[in-house]
Amino acid sequence: MAGSLSRRAVLAGLGAVTAGAVFPRSALAAPAEGLGDTLDVAISDLGPASRVLNFGNGVRIGNEIWFATRQILPTRVAAYDLTQRRITKSAPIPGVPGIWGIDAVGTDIFVSSYSPGLLFKVDTTTMDVTQVLDLREEVGWNVKTSPDGKLFVGTYPTARLWEYDPATGQATDHGRMDPDDTYVRDLAATNTTVYCGIGSRAGLVAYDRASGTRTDILPAELRDRTFGAVCRIAGDHLVVGISPTAEVLVVDTRDHSRYQILKTPNDSFVVGITSRGDEIFYTTRPSGSLYRFRLGDTAPTLVGVPVAEASNVRIGFLDDGRLWAVQGAGGILYDLGTRTTEALDMSSPDLAPMPERPMSLCHAGDRIVVGGSLGVQVVSSEPTPAFDTFRVPFGGEVKDMEAYGGVVHMGVYTLARYLTMPVDGRAVTEVVRVDAAQEQTRPTSLSVDRRRGLVLMSTEPDYGRWEGALNIWDGQRFRSWRGILPDQTVQSLCPDPHGVFLGGSTINGYGTTPTTTRAKLAYFDYRTERLAWLIEPTDGGVIVDLKLIGRVLAGVTRDGELFALDSRTREVLWRVDVGAVGGKLAVIDDRVFGTDGTRLWTAKVGRHEPSLRVLADGLNQSWFGAPEVVTDGVRALFTTRGTNLIRVDLS
Repeated sequence: MAGSLSRRAVLAGLGAVTAGAVFPRSALAAPAEGLGDTLDVAISDLGPASRVLNFGNGVRIGNEIWFATRQILPTRVAAYDLTQRRITKSAPIPGVPGIWGIDAVGTDIFVSSYSPGLLFKVDTTTMDVTQVLDLREEVGWNVKTSPDGKLFVGTYPTARLWEYDPATGQATDHGRMDPDDTYVRDLAATNTTVYCGIGSRAGLVAYDRASGTRTDILPAELRDRTFGAVCRIAGDHLVVGISPTAEVLVVDTRDHSRYQILKTPNDSFVVGITSRGDEIFYTTRPSGSLYRFRLGDTAPTLVGVPVAEASNVRIGFLDDGRLWAVQGAGGILYDLGTRTTEALDMSSPDLAPMPERPMSLCHAGDRIVVGGSLGVQVVSSEPTPAFDTFRVPFGGEVKDMEAYGGVVHMGVYTLARYLTMPVDGRAVTEVVRVDAAQEQTRPTSLSVDRRRGLVLMSTEPDYGRWEGALNIWDGQRFRSWRGILPDQTVQSLCPDPHGVFLGGSTINGYGTTPTTTRAKLAYFDYRTERLAWLIEPTDGGVIVDLKLIGRVLAGVTRDGELFALDSRTREVLWRVDVGAVGGKLAVIDDRVFGTDGTRLWTAKVGRHEPSLRVLADGLNQSWFGAPEVVTDGVRALFTTRGTNLIRVDLS
């Protein structure tokens, strides 16, 4: 059925799935002289690709609100003094790109990091920073203090629970809270029990601290959700935010069989919860709304929208009754009586916007648009800047984009959104979202079919979900073909006169286990709205990008294989190694350009196996995602060195 193909419908009429002839991969060729013409390069440094202030969490200690950064370097914690109304303290957290968890014991704060997952102690009086625990995990998602002064940390990717005693320095690994899942996304602790919100398939585990018994207490009617995402103890009740439906589960901690579920209209995520007596307050995303209810109520009441489209990731009360909140870009105070919002001034020599790891690039005339956290950075493409760099802030992360018709077209995470911005503009417009029923969240590729005026966006499914989608915007609506690549996500796409090539990924939603081992490549025909063919041209598990050069379709895999096939016969022509990883490609004439994070390389694409030439080495790129190269289509390339944007002129 058009717009909603099941796996059976996708396969119908294709016959058996055929694998293209897979040739052995050739080793990376040494820099070659005979590439058709000699290429010399001149590199200009255009400065930081993107600068931002981005905060992942916070906690209040007396008259200070402590903020923890993420995705910017160096990673820091900083204190906002509520009396002086400014940042008064700051300390770097070494060796990690960001912080997710934070809580306090006395005047010490403890933060958990990612990549790697570590636990640090910060003495807020001396500002000494000490690593106290290696979680031996990729991410420490959360840190929560129990009433008896112990610290508990939940992890990814093995959903473990750690305990740390600040008084003795003793650490205990309590093991996996769910043997089949990957996240302890949040937790809340009492003197007897630690409650762990599980994902990517929702669970809620009550861990008995004395016996070590684990009991999943999530009600049956919430089993098809993705996360028990936010947890808080309120008196004798546990309050849990459920994703991706923004429901609130309230459980009686004295009798786990007694519970109620409150529904939040027209939102997706509960991101912050706090309480005052029997009153519960929570914030939602993407609307940025604040709700309240009393224990026993059957529905929440909308209090207001302190900051539209904001994600209030941690909230709490001040002594004067105002709410404080940590947002991605800083912090706010919210007066419940007057319903007025005050933004906290986060400016400080230590907290000026800092370089971040870019997520995407787009060449748009005289400028490069850089996707990052909470918006895009716009940088002049000339070595002598034609204008000052500026930022266009908005909620979300641009995973891919393309400029066409005086407009920058953007695929934005979360909620699989399509946004546009005039090339010379300073504001974005949300055009449409993929229907929530399709369960898609993260755009993987976006391209404009210039012949037909269509916007093509591929997406991967939500956490714990299966089957990515091809989504086509025709100016009126998104039509989605979920599961168009059986058991895979659509990772890349490339328009063709009568359809679009689709490159697959064996990875589905985060937290799932792949059921296939080789990425699929397919052709979706606009006329029939079905796949015309489906092959497996590579041993790679993810086809990061596809480019059509004449009749030759070139692709690159995540593990650094460049391959080519005849777009009509589907014969695999050659396969070569291009480095440690594969990234998004740029094309000038019959040349393809790419980077593996360290080297910028080029090759001529034709029917015969090419030699590769390294144009620049030692780039030490720091990407949040696949490395990328874009071009003006003539003689200039743009990529990064470290976190700086560089221009590479070819001659």
